[in-house]
Amino acid sequence: MLAVERFVKGGGWVEIVILGAYAFIVSRAMLDIRKAPIWRRRIWLIFCIVFFSQFILGLAVDSRFLMTGKLHLPIPFMILGGPVYRADISFMTIFFLSTILLSGPAWCSHLCYFGAMDSLASNNRTSRKPLKNKWLWKSSLVVLVVLFALIFRLLGFNGLQTLIPAISLGIIGIGIMVFVSKRKGKMVHCVAFCPIGTLVSLFRHISPFRMTIQDSCTNCMRCISSCKYDALNREDILNRKPGATCTLCGDCLQSCEVSAIRYQLFHLSPEASRKVFLFITISLHVLFLAMGRI
Repeated sequence: MLAVERFVKGGGWVEIVILGAYAFIVSRAMLDIRKAPIWRRRIWLIFCIVFFSQFILGLAVDSRFLMTGKLHLPIPFMILGGPVYRADISFMTIFFLSTILLSGPAWCSHLCYFGAMDSLASNNRTSRKPLKNKWLWKSSLVVLVVLFALIFRLLGFNGLQTLIPAISLGIIGIGIMVFVSKRKGKMVHCVAFCPIGTLVSLFRHISPFRMTIQDSCTNCMRCISSCKYDALNREDILNRKPGATCTLCGDCLQSCEVSAIRYQLFHLSPEASRKVFLFITISLHVLFLAMGRI
C-alpha cells in the first residue's frame, strides 16, 4: 500500500521513518493553540498537492502513481454518487465512514483533497453574517446527486455520459470557491455545496468527539470571525453550541480569551480530549499521504 514500495523494494520502510518524523513535527507544532490554525492549513495543502500530483503523474507518466487499478474522477461527491451508480459499497465509502467514526467531521477540515482549495480561496476576512439557506442547498444537492446517479444507472449511461456531468459539477464547485468563498471569507463550497460535507454534518455524531461552549463565554462574538465553516454565528454562541457544520478544526480556540470553547471526549479534560483528537487526526493525515494502493 505504501507509495514508495511500488517503485523501490524495501523503500516503504524509509517512507515510514520519514512520515513518522513528519508526524512528530506536525503534532508538536499543533499542540500550540496559537500555531494550530496555520499548521492545519499547511498540512492540508500539502496533502492536496501530493494527492493531485500523484493523480497527474499517474495519468501522464506511470500508472503506478495511481491509487487504484481503475481510474476514478477525484471529485468528493463521487464518494456518494459512485456507489449509488454502481450499486455497491466501495473501499472509498468504507474509508470515508471510518474517518468520521475515528475523528468526527475532521474530514472537512483536515483530510478532504478538495477542501484545501476552498480553504485557500476563503483566506480573506470572514463575513460575520450567516450563510442564507445553506441547509436548503445542502440537502437539495444530496438528493440530486443520488437521484441522477440512480437515473444514470437505470438508463445504462457510461463513459462520457456520466463523465461530463461529473466534471461539470466539479467545475461549478471550483467556481463557487473562487467567486463566493473568496468574497465571503467562508468555505461556502464545503459548507453549502459539497454533498459529502452534508453527509459529514449528518453523521458527525457517530464520533464521540464534540466541541462545546461553556457558560463562562462572555458573548464577545470574537470567535465568529475565526470560523470559516459558518458554525459560530450569534445564535449558535447564545445557544452555547457550535452549529452542525462545525468540523472540529479548532481555529476558534485561539480567538476565545476566556477559553470557553473546548474539545470534549467522554470524561477527559478538554486538554486531553484535544490531544487525543490531534493524535488520531494527524495519524489519519499521515496515512493518507503514505497510501499508494487501495
